[in-house]
Amino acid sequence: MSRRGILRGFGLKVGATTRRTYARRIRELIAGHSTLEAIETALLKVRDALVHKFAAFERKLRAIAREDDNAQRLMTTPGVGVLVALTFVAAVDAPERFRSSRAWGRTSD
Repeated sequence: MSRRGILRGFGLKVGATTRRTYARRIRELIAGHSTLEAIETALLKVRDALVHKFAAFERKLRAIAREDDNAQRLMTTPGVGVLVALTFVAAVDAPERFRSSRAWGRTSD
């Protein structure tokens, strides 16, 4: 959103884009503006690097979840994804120590 704000200060509106068309739209808007080209080119490189790192991180999380039966079971619940399932599995390291789900909510350790 800050990038959209920077461009709007120059009278340029990004408009509706998708993840795939965003960079192309930014390049279209900044063409011919040397200052904006310098700023936005650097910001687009950072964005690309972050997108790739995030994708790699997500692949690692998915691989970890595939190896854990409890995480797999939790992810069958609507709305429970990889991150929530792994977080819950880490928090409840040994589910057999709870007699019921109600008992889990009352733990103090």
